[in-house]
Amino acid sequence: MATIQLLFADEGNRAAMESIVEQRHTLVTDDQLRAADLYIVDEAIFPEYREGLETHKQAVEPIFCPVVLVRREQTAVSVDLQDMTDRDRPLLVDDVVRAPVRERALFRTLENLLARREQTERLIADLRERTAQLEAEHQKYQTLVEQSDNGIAVVQAGELVFVNERLTEILDRGAETLRNSPLERVLSEADSSLLERCREHRPESGESPTQHELTVRTPSGERKHIDLRSSRIEYEGEPASLLSFQDVTERKQRERELRQFKNAVEQAGHAIIVTDERGVIEYVNPAFEEITGYSAEEAVGLTPRILKSGEHGEELYSRLWETILDGRVWNTEIVNERKSGERFVALQTIAPIRDSDGDIDGFVGIQDEITDRRLREQQLEVFHRVLRHNLRNKGTVIMGNASMLAAELEDETARAQAETIQEHVQSLMDLSEKARHVRQVVTEAAEPQTDCDLGSFLKQTAGQFRSSYPDATLDLDIAPQADLTVDGRVRPALEELIENAVEHSDGPESRVVISLTTDQQKGIVTISDNGPGIPEQERRALEQGAERPLQHGSGLGLWLAYWLVHYVGGGIDIRVDGQGTSVSVELPLQ
Repeated sequence: MATIQLLFADEGNRAAMESIVEQRHTLVTDDQLRAADLYIVDEAIFPEYREGLETHKQAVEPIFCPVVLVRREQTAVSVDLQDMTDRDRPLLVDDVVRAPVRERALFRTLENLLARREQTERLIADLRERTAQLEAEHQKYQTLVEQSDNGIAVVQAGELVFVNERLTEILDRGAETLRNSPLERVLSEADSSLLERCREHRPESGESPTQHELTVRTPSGERKHIDLRSSRIEYEGEPASLLSFQDVTERKQRERELRQFKNAVEQAGHAIIVTDERGVIEYVNPAFEEITGYSAEEAVGLTPRILKSGEHGEELYSRLWETILDGRVWNTEIVNERKSGERFVALQTIAPIRDSDGDIDGFVGIQDEITDRRLREQQLEVFHRVLRHNLRNKGTVIMGNASMLAAELEDETARAQAETIQEHVQSLMDLSEKARHVRQVVTEAAEPQTDCDLGSFLKQTAGQFRSSYPDATLDLDIAPQADLTVDGRVRPALEELIENAVEHSDGPESRVVISLTTDQQKGIVTISDNGPGIPEQERRALEQGAERPLQHGSGLGLWLAYWLVHYVGGGIDIRVDGQGTSVSVELPLQ
């Protein structure tokens, strides 16, 4: 049922039309023009409503709004049929019925016109829905393009006609600079064949995008690695190329670092194991294969329990898992077993591997085989204990007998010889005690210690030696630098060198000068004395860092200093001239 407005001047004619139309439709009988689906206008009153009807029809376009004219014979007003036939302006009257109106013919006319109106309404509704969908699709794709992690460009006639913001970031150029730029300027390092493939041509059925790897250079000179994809499209009705720029510079850098890391792992002399979070082996390096006897194919998929020797209780492994599952690093010395059943000693470090969210994703283990080193340490320990025990016990016996012999001898020469025996035996016993002290200091030096303020330490040490050697002159020449801090493990080395200088300053007046300077990266301690100098064979042994059967030092003090200074990354330089000895110690500042 439609809404129809009747516009009649004569009330009798209006009433007659109302009686017919109201059978099927809703009527509007107001004299003022109202919104309706169709208008029935009496020819006599048409000129009065012409302008209003024309305005209304234009307002509702493109929806069809029909107007039916009722024509009468001998009417005082006649409507020009130009309102129906003029194509230069919108059609105003859509159909004409003649009075007296025949009911069946009228309804047929009305139904045809209303059907046309309904059809236009459906078409317009469909069109609006489709337009809204297209606008939504357009907005979606525009958002995708603008928010894309890739740079997007459209190329037509060899020039960039569209670029998104991401491309301006990748190429470090503004959008206005890039638009209408020749493709050759953007891809200046690409070869001609690639440029040709990136130019537009009409899309072909089934054609897939092409992919290229190339580098581009930004205005600042930075080179970036680009993964470029090119596909053929139509842009604003014309053939074009759609280019997608993916900046893979960081990925290339990571790949290079991973290759370097893999090469380092493959060439490492330590056994390296990577497991998942359950401890199942995922990777072993060649050193693991060599040390354990298990090939990678045999080890992957198993757990490190294949190396379990039985030397350690379950408590150790429980503490291991508790430590690494807590995200901490596990370090220990462990006895493992090779595939052959042979046991070996290893320093083992296990650390968690975390994913991007910080969760433990697996573990990496490093094993450094120290079997030979442990055996040597055990052998040296036994030799040291046996030799020191025998030297102390036998030396005490020899000293006692030599002392008794010297007391009973009357001959001066024989007594002097007995005293010489005592002196040399005492020297041997002192050397044994010195060796014990050196071993203790070197062992402690392997552990981190507190830092040492060089200036304060040298002043304190000089004061102690002045008290112990009142006849010697100790001068300090310390530059007024600020904080000169070094590794505290070097203290015994400096004490040994100062003591050596004081004891061997045998001129008419024993004099030692201790100076401290710096070159910003190192602290330099120089100890000068006026003694006879360090023997040449000892200097040569220290300079070469090793002793030979025919070239060795006579004492352990200088070796102690040499070892400790090198422990902390420093160096020693010894110079001897006619005025004495000068020892310079360079120490890295903390």
